[in-house]
Amino acid sequence: MITTYGFSIATPNKELRQATIDAVFRWLDDVHPHEKRTNTTPVNIRYSANDPIFRVDVLEQDPRQAAARGTTATLIVSKNELYFDLRRTLRPTKAALLPRRTIDRPELRLTQLVIEIVELFKTRDAGQIVGPKITIANDQVTGQSLAAFAEAPGRRLPIVIETIVGKPRAITNSTTAMQLAGIAHLAHIASHTAEEAFNNLHGARIISSSWITIVWPRGAEIENYHQQDDDELIKQLIAASIGSLATLVLAPPKKRSLDPAQKPVSTQQTATTQGSPTIEFDELRKINRELLEENAGLLENATLTDMLSAQKTEERDRAYDQLATFLLMDEDKSYLDKIADAVAYAQKNLANLVFHDRAIESANNSHLMNGRRVYSNLVELNNLAARLQRGDFAPNVFNIYCNQQLSNFAASISDEAENRYAQDYAIEWKGVNVLAKPHIRCGDARIHFYHDTSTNEIVIAHIGRHLRDKSTN
Repeated sequence: MITTYGFSIATPNKELRQATIDAVFRWLDDVHPHEKRTNTTPVNIRYSANDPIFRVDVLEQDPRQAAARGTTATLIVSKNELYFDLRRTLRPTKAALLPRRTIDRPELRLTQLVIEIVELFKTRDAGQIVGPKITIANDQVTGQSLAAFAEAPGRRLPIVIETIVGKPRAITNSTTAMQLAGIAHLAHIASHTAEEAFNNLHGARIISSSWITIVWPRGAEIENYHQQDDDELIKQLIAASIGSLATLVLAPPKKRSLDPAQKPVSTQQTATTQGSPTIEFDELRKINRELLEENAGLLENATLTDMLSAQKTEERDRAYDQLATFLLMDEDKSYLDKIADAVAYAQKNLANLVFHDRAIESANNSHLMNGRRVYSNLVELNNLAARLQRGDFAPNVFNIYCNQQLSNFAASISDEAENRYAQDYAIEWKGVNVLAKPHIRCGDARIHFYHDTSTNEIVIAHIGRHLRDKSTN
């Protein structure tokens, strides 16, 4: 398991516990509403009014590789503070050597949750509120104030400083500030006066329009970045945030008796070691650590096992339904004979395909009578679409798998068909006109579909007679 994003924040105001929990539940309902949750997207919630620990763990299949992406939000009420921890992890689901993606910039839905928590906690860092906003220094006073903040010994978070004077556009912006919420402060130097005041107070020229400066806390060495975008900068700061995350102890250790062969500590020995950790305490602490590590590994394996079992169950149920349909075809020779009947049945049973209105219309207008063959090909395409959405293979090799599994499959259409008869193959999909080039030949019938690579949806665009192409008179 690899942690690819991490953020934590604390506040002494423990009254904010319920408001924080409500924010996490709103995020969960927005990202994974109850009606759309499946067995392949496990959601585990630990929540009780008397439990000092609140936790939500969501596991999603990563379509880009054979791995699952976990998002875990944890809220702990301790003696002195309310502690919130958010982590994004990558968990392999197959025995395969995969590229190590160490850092994930948070997407908008996760950033919005972080911003809501940060603004709710109103935590101060060396006197300054932690937030997703950019501090602007445009005169001598604000330049000196920023330099003083950079030198503050109690500061916990790094400061990203960019001089924007004379630049056509800033490299860091409001999106940068939002993605670094709770991880770093972001400041812009908007005048030469402010830049000079900052450097003079600091005693050296550490900021300039030629680079972006990170002033780390606690006297760590200052870093300069000369890139033309903020990508490397953000990854470095997220990596630092991940490295600073605390080890969460969420469950009390199980009781385990000591080895009977272990000799008891004598009263004299106890007296001589009073005021320092005893041998017995060290042994218990070691056992506790081992149990926690073992528990974390078992929980991770159990979650992944549940996820994979759910996938296998869905595949088995789908195979049973398909077998029943094909048996009915043999018993009743007229069953699903018409293409229109086959498409109507496919709409109800093939959940991994999206049937466009034009596909329904073309099927209804067709009088072809090889519906069972059309349905059989749609079943195979549906199975491939399920594997695609589950992440069993990359989107760019989908056509290769289609070519292996589907007889009479063609990945595209001829140049003449595309240039002269593009309107025959075009559908409106999410406000954009796209061409349904991949197709399956089913005797006189054709199944044309479109692969939306951004969402991995397979959209059936046409089911009916051969569309016009180079062979058309």
